[in-house]
Amino acid sequence: MKRILMVVAVLCLAGIAAAQSGTPPKPGAGGPRSDLANDDAIRGLYAQFVAAWNAHDPKAMASFYAIDGDTMEPDGMTAKGRAEVEKHFADEQTTAFKNTELKLTIDSVWFATADVALVDGTYVVLGAVDPNGQSLPPRKGLLTSVLIREHGTWQVAASRAMIPIPLPWRPK
Repeated sequence: MKRILMVVAVLCLAGIAAAQSGTPPKPGAGGPRSDLANDDAIRGLYAQFVAAWNAHDPKAMASFYAIDGDTMEPDGMTAKGRAEVEKHFADEQTTAFKNTELKLTIDSVWFATADVALVDGTYVVLGAVDPNGQSLPPRKGLLTSVLIREHGTWQVAASRAMIPIPLPWRPK
């Protein structure tokens, strides 16, 4: 019983110290240290993906995907496998998204296991054009991806982009 009270006291003191530090906890704080390190690694991966997008480098963009990873666009178009994903990005980056800028915010990283993570975020693509070269409004959407860690490296296993639409049965 004394040991349990000692552990509770130590945890309470640690919580008070953290609360008084004035710094907000990082997402995932309170989980194992490896989760915090992996959270940082995954957020870093997405920052690199954004840089590759904004440099219009389809090969670099596809390199973040697992060899058998896939991506799905809001219209249902799916590319399966890194080679198809690269071709998909190349097609987009040489046409509609040729001069775009991607802004991406990762909202949460949830670890299903030590080697599988679910990532949710929001994105905005600025500067897209239609097939006639006419400017399109910013494309705003949601992103959900499953990442796997293989050989110490996080890779996208599946990525789904969606553009939310109002549902007629929800109050406005």
